[in-house]
Parts: sequence; structure tokens; C-alpha cells
Amino acid sequence: MSTNPSSTGARPPKMPTPQRPPATRQERRAAARRDQRLASARTVAVKRPAWQSPMTLITAAALVVGLVIVVLVSGVLSPKATVGNLIKPLRPAPTGLVDPTNPRVLGQANAPVTVEVWSDFQCPACDLFATTIEPDLIDQYVATGKARVVYRDRVVIDRPATTDVESHQAAAAARCAGDKFWAFHDYLFENQKGENAGTFSSAFLASVAAAVGADRTAYDACMANGAADMVAAVNAESAQGEAAGVIQTPTIALNGTLLPGGAQPMTTLGPAIDKLIAAASPAASGSPAPSASPAPSASPAASAAP
Repeated sequence: MSTNPSSTGARPPKMPTPQRPPATRQERRAAARRDQRLASARTVAVKRPAWQSPMTLITAAALVVGLVIVVLVSGVLSPKATVGNLIKPLRPAPTGLVDPTNPRVLGQANAPVTVEVWSDFQCPACDLFATTIEPDLIDQYVATGKARVVYRDRVVIDRPATTDVESHQAAAAARCAGDKFWAFHDYLFENQKGENAGTFSSAFLASVAAAVGADRTAYDACMANGAADMVAAVNAESAQGEAAGVIQTPTIALNGTLLPGGAQPMTTLGPAIDKLIAAASPAASGSPAPSASPAPSASPAASAAP
């Protein structure tokens, strides 16, 4: 039996009222605005960190590029200092450390360690040692009285029976510079440009003599006729080194003992010197350490072997 909802008092379920599409233009615009507000309400915008903003990233990139340009430009606009056509040594040997009795020696005669550097002025490895390692050696050990440095000629670049004599002439010129030997040494290595390339011409060597303030009268007289006396001294010392076992340049000797391996970095050279200093100390030997014999007097024409 059917039941009449009105007789039972129950309210019939409410049916959804069908939505009428907006009839007028005004109603359609209002509906569009309402839909836009509803869509915005359902969307939560994720805010980027400030550093991720396009403007920030562009600015950062511009700064990096700018720094690179500044570094490159500064390298071009700020070259090494020069004297005429010569590049000035970046870290020259202090003139106050030159032994007054032997211009090829730096440091005190009674230093506990003698560092001999067998070298050729045309040798690229010698150039690297002289310009990057030797200045630290001088600062840390020679200037503090712990060691002295002796330069030794060991010509290996010049080829026998040829006109390639730049190593001999450079070594002779450095000796002819007298008490300006170390300044001459520094200029030669700072301006080295390859082996037997014509760099160490007589005119170039004369310009170095002028740059270091050598006595030009004495220098020119010493270099006359191919500096025969000095070349003989260079050859004699090179032969001495060869007989002692110096087969490459640079070779370092500490208190007369050759170190293997050519150029030595300070991480190796420093501890080796420290070991010798410790062994020579009174605490290690139990008696006062003997003083090193002073270097003999030397003139530009001498071999300057301490």
C-alpha cells in the first residue's frame, strides 16, 4: 500500500534546483569573477626564496663575470715591473746578506749549514728553483743565520764545439758583476726565455749590468775578448761539479753532500737543513759546536769557491 507523505507528516527529500545559465552579459561577467575568486582561493602560491628570484640570479651571474673580467684585465694592465726591457726580479736576494768576502755567497760564514746550488743560467728547472724556492730558503734560513747559500756553476746547456755559448757568457757576466753577482743572478733568471735562443747576448748582459748598478768600467774590462778568464773559471767549476757527481741542474748539496733528485722543494729542503742544524747543536753533540771556517776572499776573476 502506498503511503502519502502528507498524511504521515514526513517532508519529501529536497531536489537540487537546476542552475540557470546566466542570461545577461552582466550576469555572465559576475559569474566569471566569482569563478576566478574561487580558483584563487583553492590555489596556494609557493613563494620562492629570495636567492632564487630571477633578478638575484642574474645579478649574481653578472658579479661573477665582472670579477673574472677584473682579474683578467688587471693581469694585462698590471704587468711585472720593468727596467728598460728587463723584468725586475719579484723577490730579489737581500743585498745585506751578500758575503763581503765572496760575492757569490749569501749569509753568515759561521752558519751551521752550507747550501750549495749547482746551476746553469739557461736551465729552466734552475729558473724555477731560483724564482720560487730559493727566495723562501733565503728568508727562512739565510736571513735567520741558520744557513748560507753558495752559487756554483755547472754548465750543461751549451753544446760542445758550437757557437751556443750563452750559458758560459751569462755565468761569466755574473762573475764580472763583482759584488752585484746576486742581483745579476736574479735578473738573469727572471728574464730567462729558453735555451740557446739568443737571449743572453752581450748587449742583453750589458743591460743587466747597468740595471744592477755594476761598475761598468770593471765589468766591460772583465767581459772583453769573450771574458776568457771568467769562462775558464766557469769551466773549471763545472768540471769540479761533474767530478763530484753533479749530473743535472739544479743540484743541491748540504754541507758537501749532494741531494738526489735535482731541485728540492722547501718541504724536503727545510727538514733536511733542520736535521743538520739539530745534529750540530751543542745539546746533540754534548760539546760546543765548531764554527764553520769563513769563506776565502774572492775577486771577480776568481772562481769564488768557499
